[in-house]
Amino acid sequence: MGREIPSEERKTGGQFHDDCNACQEYRKLSRRSFIKQSGVAAAGAMFAPAWLPRISLANGNKRGGQQPDVLVFCFLRGGPDLLGNTPPYEDPWLYQAPYKSGVEVFPGGLRPTIGLQPPDPKDPDVNAMRCLHLGASGNDVFGINKAYADREYLGVEDRNTLFELYQAGEVAFIPAAGSPDTNRSHFEAEALIEFGTPNQPEPELTGWLSRYLQVAPSLGGPLRGAAFSANRLIPKSLAFADQTLAFQALDEVVLPGNPASAATRSKILSARYAVQTEEPLKGGVLNGFDVIDLLSKVKVSPHVDARYTNSEFGRRMMNAAALVRGGVPVEVIYTDRTGWDNHANIGPFRGGNYYDRLKDMSQNLAAFRIDLQDHWHRITLVCQGEFGRQINENADAGCDHGNGGLMMAMGGNINGGVYCKQTAEVGSADGWPGLNPALTIDHDAIRTTIDYRAVLAELLRKRMIVDQTTIENVVFKTTDEQPPPVLDELNIFGVG
Repeated sequence: MGREIPSEERKTGGQFHDDCNACQEYRKLSRRSFIKQSGVAAAGAMFAPAWLPRISLANGNKRGGQQPDVLVFCFLRGGPDLLGNTPPYEDPWLYQAPYKSGVEVFPGGLRPTIGLQPPDPKDPDVNAMRCLHLGASGNDVFGINKAYADREYLGVEDRNTLFELYQAGEVAFIPAAGSPDTNRSHFEAEALIEFGTPNQPEPELTGWLSRYLQVAPSLGGPLRGAAFSANRLIPKSLAFADQTLAFQALDEVVLPGNPASAATRSKILSARYAVQTEEPLKGGVLNGFDVIDLLSKVKVSPHVDARYTNSEFGRRMMNAAALVRGGVPVEVIYTDRTGWDNHANIGPFRGGNYYDRLKDMSQNLAAFRIDLQDHWHRITLVCQGEFGRQINENADAGCDHGNGGLMMAMGGNINGGVYCKQTAEVGSADGWPGLNPALTIDHDAIRTTIDYRAVLAELLRKRMIVDQTTIENVVFKTTDEQPPPVLDELNIFGVG
């Protein structure tokens, strides 16, 4: 488990073997056995980047009329490591050696071999062992993994990056965000996130995105929700959602059989179902034919400056953008990026497993933004995982399951920056909890101080035009939750 994975084994044809160093539970989840476990399966600018002259950011700072935004939810399955993403390098406990957790002593500190070091502009740092400074809006506390600024792809440095979008004020990082439930099981933690019911006695059958679609007025199209999921299944967050389909690419949504006769067969079958079939089957089938017809007219032809990678995540983001560019009145787009369960050889430095995944995500999210430049004023994207990792590295140069993680939001109406306390030295209920052993959970995990539902509720209210009462009573029902959640507004999203 502790061996270094050779680069040719980690990558094949541009793909990553996402679960090489994952725990047994995650490996099991990432295979088809997930179907048996899931109740859903049956339901089916600080300064402008160099490329800005070709991208109109001015479009992004106005409300898209009276219609809600297109909500893009990206689940980072596996539990990404906060300290490998945005290390709080001003927190004195991060580099304290020895570190005494209260139950264990780490003579070399928390992360003697996998810890990112503080920024140093005088150090060329070719191996990306140091983090990048996030600037004034980073509160002089947090840095960012250099993978987010890496422009290299297949030997050529021609890719745009998420760090450029952050510099342009279009990205918000939210450290120590996640579920208030401290469950460390992938399956249960993912379910609680997607159903939107942490610390609540009664389970939900519908996902929080499904409940949003229940209360949002339809835009009138046959496809309200699109799930570009790695396992080709409807995710729990869209469980039982009306007019929602899971697929990997637009060209997958076709009528089986000879393409030459597809149009004729579609007309015949539609006519028969319309006359001979009762509801609800009739409506579902006819809507399916409408979706096939609609998507057949959409071409996956990205903007010339949108350079996606050839990873599965890159292709899913490219197809997701094609929906919007093609005029499909989709309301919710789900996607995911797997492979974050790094129990061994986490590799946060250049060439490592974790670094490569961050770079892939960064370049494809930047390509997504460029691809949708004419629509960016009505796009809001949120990323999160089910939990974070432990603060200390394990014996296999990896990190085990923890608690507080990292959320990220981007879009044309984002108040970019880092949403945390000004100082990392003081733990508090509404900010960075710090790495002080007395403030951690179970002596080994970052405490969650920002409930992920606070971020999503603000998004729904400001960008999706959902009133607070509906959010509290339908989308995120917290009446019986114990202890009651703290859902303070962070002012991440604009309403201009």
